[in-house]
Amino acid sequence: MHEILAAMNVLLPLMYLGTWSAYVWLYRANCEASRLWSRRLLDLTILVHIAAVALMTVDQGRLPMSTPLEFVSLLALALMMIYAVIEHRLGVRQTGFLVTGLALILQAWASIGANGAHLTDPLLESPGYAGHASLVVLAYAALSLSFIYAILYLLQIRQLSRKQFGLFFRRMPPLETLERMSVGAVKLGVPLLFGSLVLGHLWLYDLRDSVDPRLAETLSPFDPKIMASWLILLGYTVGLAGNRWWGWRGRRMNVLAIAAFVAVIATMSVINHVFPSFHDFTQGGGA
Repeated sequence: MHEILAAMNVLLPLMYLGTWSAYVWLYRANCEASRLWSRRLLDLTILVHIAAVALMTVDQGRLPMSTPLEFVSLLALALMMIYAVIEHRLGVRQTGFLVTGLALILQAWASIGANGAHLTDPLLESPGYAGHASLVVLAYAALSLSFIYAILYLLQIRQLSRKQFGLFFRRMPPLETLERMSVGAVKLGVPLLFGSLVLGHLWLYDLRDSVDPRLAETLSPFDPKIMASWLILLGYTVGLAGNRWWGWRGRRMNVLAIAAFVAVIATMSVINHVFPSFHDFTQGGGA
């Protein structure tokens, strides 16, 4: 098993590189062959990465997400999966080289830094944790893509106002499509985040009856990360309502998407460094 996992650790960044190269080819040439191979390599890379995660889960008896590098690898996979859904729904592939390029950087970082060491914690071995954590990663990957598409939207507006119609402008989707992609990513992220919070609460109460009493005392639904996640969910839900019923469109909507994601990163960074949380595995305990 260890030999297979070591081979996967080498294979994955190579497959991400191949997928990114195919999307660069699509961006520059936009021919039928590039469209065909980019999608095929995207799907194949996702399937191989899922298989690698499954093998690691079986080998370690837990979801491989307890260390920063394991999280980075799963984030790369989540970005690819969310992007694949958006591409399939809207039929737009011109931004694929950006998303797959980011995923390539993340996976290469995770593979190069991997040393085989992992933490052991009873909470990590729970199936409830695996489901909760998987939904969390997918949700924040979706919100990350919303941020990226909002940035592209504002860059396109800037080029349009300056009348700079280079390759980037000509290859990028129209402004309306970029906005649909940004909003569509949030539409995926909100239910995923809600599902992760619901599953997390159910898992939390189940754990209280099955772990050491001292550990059970640290499990609280008022944990800072949980409360912040509910506020983030509420904020993005209000944004979707504004887009659907209150006429939040165009530049205003995309500026809000950027501001919301920056606020998410800032909030989580402060919580990670200031407030104690049972969501911290770096000291060998918590979730």
